[in-house]
Amino acid sequence: MAADPERVAETSGCESKYESSTDATSGSLSRRDVLSATAAGSMATVAGCAKIFGSDTATEGETLDVCVWSGNYADRFEESVVPMYEEKTGKSIRLHRGWNEILADIRQAPDDEPPYDVTVTEGQFYHIGRQEELFLPIREENVPNLEAVIDYYTEFRTTEYGMPVDGAPCTIVYREDMDIEPDSWADFDSDAVRNSSGIGVDTGFWWFPVHAAAIGMDDREFAGELYESELHDDVFETFRNWNVSGWASSGEDIWQDFQNDVIDVAQWYFEQTEFDIDDYDGLAHTTPEHNTGYLNHWCVVDGTDKRAQAEDFLNFLMDAEVQTEWSEHMPTLFTNENMSYADDLGEELPTNSEEAENIAFPDWGYLMEYYEELNQTYTDIQTDA
Repeated sequence: MAADPERVAETSGCESKYESSTDATSGSLSRRDVLSATAAGSMATVAGCAKIFGSDTATEGETLDVCVWSGNYADRFEESVVPMYEEKTGKSIRLHRGWNEILADIRQAPDDEPPYDVTVTEGQFYHIGRQEELFLPIREENVPNLEAVIDYYTEFRTTEYGMPVDGAPCTIVYREDMDIEPDSWADFDSDAVRNSSGIGVDTGFWWFPVHAAAIGMDDREFAGELYESELHDDVFETFRNWNVSGWASSGEDIWQDFQNDVIDVAQWYFEQTEFDIDDYDGLAHTTPEHNTGYLNHWCVVDGTDKRAQAEDFLNFLMDAEVQTEWSEHMPTLFTNENMSYADDLGEELPTNSEEAENIAFPDWGYLMEYYEELNQTYTDIQTDA
């Protein structure tokens, strides 16, 4: 999950059914003409991959440079996915941990010496990277597992330059002894929450709490209020009326605010929360049916000389058995319709298109047009608080 330039983050973070025509690859800017972008802000047997992994264009023993989100996302990836890949293929992964600097590192590198062969992106980085031509088009014949991806994840955002692999919805964290068990974003405007110690929200990824506020308004479908410019003020007024007392830049901030009695409720991310919540007494979390969240698209970086192996790797990440094993280590959303979640994660995370459509992924084709205005409004609210 990418971050705001002011973000200090340790863990992993998207577009929606409201995606506008501006979020397209046509008319994209030259990679070298654009040096900055507005607002740069997580072994199984792999069936059907033998032909690709054994292709003569993906040389045995090649090391692939792969960039992933920093923090515990990278830790879990290194502990689970990397060994699976290396055991299956005999090839190696050189893992890079990145955050705000991922796109900048690609921009600043020589055209034929990119810092990574493959990189993770969320919605914002994926949108910006496509506009700047930082990624190569994906040759779908080399990623047959794309056919097994839940339809919605291939429909709401283009897969021409990146493969939808993993992500997470937002979740509501709350004290178990509260007078309410919040299960919708509208509950943030309830008497029980207004009279509590307060709400914790993300600061860097402001678009998620703002989407949650729009969903809670329920005047338009999902977060539709945020995608009508005349309703922006109404959305931010709804958010302003939340009893926000904790402004978090990482999951650690959220847990610390609960421990210090700064907050009783929080907006955070399912994957991070599910992984950590058992370490804290008296807390629970629930995932709203109508929700927001992020989806990571994995991209082949322009200039790599390992394009075929990079595409093989993306196909590996989308394999059902790989994602099933991955979920044992990382309670995140996965995209292959045939994978099976560990434990009871499948009760909380989408397993088909109908459930996936309930997540309002931010539409960066639209949001980038208003980014400065919306970002400043959010900053002003935080400053006033």
